Parts: sequence; structure tokens; C-alpha cells
Amino acid sequence: MFKPLLKKLEDRITWISDRDYDPDFFSLEQILVGLSLGYQKGVEYRLKAYASGRRSSKKLPCPVISIGNIVAGGAGKTPMTVYLAGRLKALGFKPAVVSRGYKGSLSKGAAVVGDGTRVLVDAGAAGDEPVMMAGLKRFPVVVGKDRYTAGKLALDTVDADMIILDDGFQHLKLSRDLDIVLMDWQRPLGNGRMLPAGRLRELPRSCCGRISCLVFTRCPRTPGVSGGDALLPKSFSGIPSFKTWHRTVLVGWQGEASLKSAGLSGTTAVLFSGIARNQSFADGTRDMGIKVLDHLEFPDHYRYKSSDFFSIRRRAKALGADVILTTEKDWVKIDPLFDFKRPLGIMGVEIAFEDPDGFDHFLKTRAWVPA
Repeated sequence: MFKPLLKKLEDRITWISDRDYDPDFFSLEQILVGLSLGYQKGVEYRLKAYASGRRSSKKLPCPVISIGNIVAGGAGKTPMTVYLAGRLKALGFKPAVVSRGYKGSLSKGAAVVGDGTRVLVDAGAAGDEPVMMAGLKRFPVVVGKDRYTAGKLALDTVDADMIILDDGFQHLKLSRDLDIVLMDWQRPLGNGRMLPAGRLRELPRSCCGRISCLVFTRCPRTPGVSGGDALLPKSFSGIPSFKTWHRTVLVGWQGEASLKSAGLSGTTAVLFSGIARNQSFADGTRDMGIKVLDHLEFPDHYRYKSSDFFSIRRRAKALGADVILTTEKDWVKIDPLFDFKRPLGIMGVEIAFEDPDGFDHFLKTRAWVPA
């Protein structure tokens, strides 16, 4: 009885936090603004505790790079993590990714999700993104609520000499050598309000001194389009920044299908996804020339049931779709034995830098990068 009401309230709060508004008296918006002030005080108290030394950060015996954001939601941290791991390997490092395992059932200790050659833990225990990255088999992935413990496990067991923290900007318990902060080009600070009235995890004035560089995501390909740094306060000036965009790519197929990305143009598809920005998945798919007949959208980190797969299959059959497409993040939660009766394509997202050489140069200026 209460679950539908709670879901409706959650959806309403999410909708409110993603838009600009002036709260009316005795409104839900006004309540959220009040709650956000309490959240802000708690964040500020925590930051002051670390700044004053009342709380201390632990140091790992290797370079640590954090990828994070100050706005909750899908900024593209996972594609950036994959990209950075590749660049660090090109520089001669052996990086391991450390994640908290959001929505995973692992509550204590740490676990190796993948050693770079095989996946060892499922998404239910480790969370969607860690298993998705481990499935690439390009670098080790370790999860743990305590990132210091997880980092130690990576150094001790998977032959790593560099740690990348996935979504680690607010995890001050672990010292880092570089903090890369991602921001959406169109709305880098959301509506400017703290959670839950907005999407800010902390106020800009409290974080500028900790940011090593900014990476703007989903930038337009057309030069001169306003956004990004033009929408930030002056306190961000002087911080190195880079522009990137996302491109949707075909990762593979479940089953025997072997169509190439180029062969998808002109095909009809039913999509399903449960990610932070479902619309971006649909937009990226259309950019590939695919005709989207329908898009079944689920909440972020959704745990699929068998009934969902049957509904997706029925919808694809009713519309006569050539293929069914989903995301890498969703695919790790799909029953591999379920027959969709149509080719099931797994789509991924790659990040591309406007100035990749400039970002490489930025990494090479770090003291821990060999000359």
C-alpha cells in the first residue's frame, strides 16, 4: 500500500530537484529547501572537521586519482573512469578502479569484482557499474564502502600501482593526489540548491580548493555554444578544464547476432534502460541512425524481474522491432538464459575529449608520472 505512495513522492522530489523554482509557502518545495539547509550544515561541519584536523585522511602507498562530481546524478563518471584507466596504462601504470559498489549488497570489507581477466562478483553484490567495468576485462575493479581498505586489497592482490576512485570526490577518508570533477555542460550546478531541494552535494565555495581539474561532459560539437565555465562562479576561474562529449557505441550482442554498428543504421528497435539519464541513451541511439519504436524506461539501478523481460519481449513483437537494445549497465542484470526472441544489442558509452593531447599533457605534469 505504501510503496506506490513512496515511489510517487520520490519521483516528485526528483522532478523538483532538477528544475529551477521559487518555493511557495507550505509547499513540498519549501519543505525540501528547509531540509537542504540542514543537509548543508551537516556537509559544512564534516568539511571543517577534515580541514581542522579533527578528522584525518588515510594515505595509500601509491598515487590516487579521484573522479567525482558535486552534483548528484549521471555526469558520466563511469565512461571517464574507463577512459582514464586506458590513458594511465598508456603511461606505463597498472591502475585498479576502486568503487563503493553503490546499491550492491556488500556491506562490510572489500571484494575484488574483477582481476582484469574475469568477473568474480555479480551485480547484486557489487553494484551495476563495478561489474560493468570488470566485464570489460581491461583493468582490475575492487569494491568497498571504505575505499582505503578496498585500495589496500587492490594493491595486495591484483598487482596494481595506481588507484582510481570512482565517485570519490566526497570520500575524504582517503587522501588523493588528483581530483577530477565532472560537470554537465548545460547545467554544471543543477538548480544551485543543495540536496534534496536540488542536486548539489556541496556548495561551490567549499570545494573549489580541492579540484585539480574540471571535465565538462555532454558538450556540444558546435563551437561557441554557451554553457560550462560561463555558468560557474568566479571562484572556479583558474582551474584547468576540458571539454568532452559522449558517443553511443555497440558493445556486443547477447546470443548469436553479429551485426556491426554500421549495420544498425536504419534498423528499428525497442529500447529498455534503468540509468540516471534514460533520455541520453535514446538520443545516442537515434544519433546512430536507429529508428526507436519505443523506450521502456526504468529507475536508475533498477533490479529487473522476469515479468519485465516478458513485457519487453511482447512490446518488441507487437511493434515488429528488428532488435532490442539496452545499456551495458542494464545488461549485467539480465538473465542470460532469457530468450527475447530478437537480437539483444548491448550499447555502451565512450567519452571523447575535444583536446585529448591537452588532457594527456595535464596528466604528464604530475610529479608521479615518469619523465
